[in-house]
Amino acid sequence: MAVGQKGAIPSYGRVFSRRQFICGGLGGVSLLPWWRVLEVESIRAQEAVPSSAEEPRRRLRELGIVIGGYPPGEYNAITDVEGVRVGHTTIIRNLVDASGKEKRIRTGVTAILPHGGNIYREHLFAAFFNQNGWGEMTGVVPLLEEGRLKTPIFLTGTYNVGLVYDAAVSHLLKECPAIMEERSIPSPVVAECFDGYLSDYQERMVTEADVLAAIGRAKEGSVEEGGVGGGTGMTAFGFKGGIGTSSRRLPREKGGYTVGVLVMSNTAAREQLRVDGVPVGREMGEAENYVPGGAKSIILIAATDAPLFSFQLKKIAKRVVMGLAQTGATSNTGSGDLVLAFSTGNRLPSRAYSPRRQVTAVNDELITPLYHAAVEATQEAILNSLTMARTMEGREGNIAPAIPLDRLVQIMKRYYRLEVRRDD
Repeated sequence: MAVGQKGAIPSYGRVFSRRQFICGGLGGVSLLPWWRVLEVESIRAQEAVPSSAEEPRRRLRELGIVIGGYPPGEYNAITDVEGVRVGHTTIIRNLVDASGKEKRIRTGVTAILPHGGNIYREHLFAAFFNQNGWGEMTGVVPLLEEGRLKTPIFLTGTYNVGLVYDAAVSHLLKECPAIMEERSIPSPVVAECFDGYLSDYQERMVTEADVLAAIGRAKEGSVEEGGVGGGTGMTAFGFKGGIGTSSRRLPREKGGYTVGVLVMSNTAAREQLRVDGVPVGREMGEAENYVPGGAKSIILIAATDAPLFSFQLKKIAKRVVMGLAQTGATSNTGSGDLVLAFSTGNRLPSRAYSPRRQVTAVNDELITPLYHAAVEATQEAILNSLTMARTMEGREGNIAPAIPLDRLVQIMKRYYRLEVRRDD
């Protein structure tokens, strides 16, 4: 049965045995109430096998659509900033409760490790920007106070935040068992979007094992995009959304720095979608399986190897929102549009209590090229989250269709925005 047809269950992510599901993978101790053990078929994620009728997914540049003027890094991802790693745990489960009602779980968690060392011991300058605050990002109050990032960053569904936070604390205590004896105790950063269109969000299925697995899978290099990790159940611009990433590398005469952006897109309405200025959403119209609503959210994470202070990163975060605006999103009243930006250019030891600390920073009068890079990378990251996502069916038969790439290319060609270029 083709993905997107009524009754079809798209398959993504890793495989779960019945025992792993019931026990949560934690030493054979069940974390679930008894009724959730009931099942009709199997309670597990299935192998990702796209329908032969569904077109292969491609990133924006692979379609010949080029955003901006700066070239991307090697992977065109946030991981082009040296040391940054990304890992996902994707949870696709179908189960039946005691009343016979089917539950469809489409959720997960994404972990971003900010550098290759121990972030709990070596902090980074960071900044937070609240474009529209109908959302949650834990850990930002101490971040705003100190201007430092002290933990990995986690992305998930709204009602999983507490579960992920608790697991993040477990990881913190494992990595730094004596942390409670120090002056500065890290508060995990966990950000959310609401995945309730596709996922039975009341069934809070993310476990500590899932969070630790996402951390364990975190790697440099290419990043899996679309309906994976925290983005599993997300929709954007009336299509399937999720995780997307992109990067920009400045020329040597402008510093040679890299800016990378990763987003969890769950935002806007179809008619708002613009691609490189082209009103793609209006051109496509409200086709079958249109995802309703535009008052949703997006989490945007920016990283750079440029040595920047927190006040400079706050300005980078504001430019990230300009990239969001270029895709057509307008941050509605009910949107949770939250930005976190960090720099790997200085590592700040947690135990350094000397009276003075020497750090470096880019001359603030020469920071403008980093603004441009942030705007470009953000726009492309959001669009990659669409072009890489596959059609998904979820809660109560709701379907989030993948953006049709053939139509996207046709529209861009008609507006003379399609480029055939050599690799950057």
